[in-house]
Amino acid sequence: MSDCGWLSDRMPTVALGRAQWTEEEARHLSDCPSCRGEWELVQLSSHLGQGVAAELDPGSTTRAVFQRLERARQEDRLRRQSWTFAALAMAAAMAAVVWTGRPITRPVAPLAGPVVAASLLIPLPELDNLDPAELNTVLQTIDEPLLGGQTDSPGSGALDDDDLEGVLNIWEG
Repeated sequence: MSDCGWLSDRMPTVALGRAQWTEEEARHLSDCPSCRGEWELVQLSSHLGQGVAAELDPGSTTRAVFQRLERARQEDRLRRQSWTFAALAMAAAMAAVVWTGRPITRPVAPLAGPVVAASLLIPLPELDNLDPAELNTVLQTIDEPLLGGQTDSPGSGALDDDDLEGVLNIWEG
């Protein structure tokens, strides 16, 4: 290593007072303008911050650090408490939803009116498009008794085209 490199490495130690220059190093430092400029810079920078350190009060700094830590601890505690409260409120809301379930429905009394046979399972697609009033008319027509008894009804061979058309008109409404 050159003398300049060796002196550059030793300058911070000498500036802090932990070492001394040897005669050979002092001679090189006085002869080399580059090393001399570097040594002046190291000496100036070693004195930087001495005024700040003298004015620094360790007691007040310690108190400020402890106050900030306590404030952070309180904020964390409040944050945890708020999350705990939010979680409990959410659990209570969920419990209320689960426990209430569906409302109890009571059967409604049937309305007074014509009784419709529940066992009427004849598929009649032509009745799908009728209004409720038209359906009621058809039901009343079907429920009306026939004129005469079964013995009075003519046989199927006795019906002509006009009779069949009349029956279909009755059924179709």
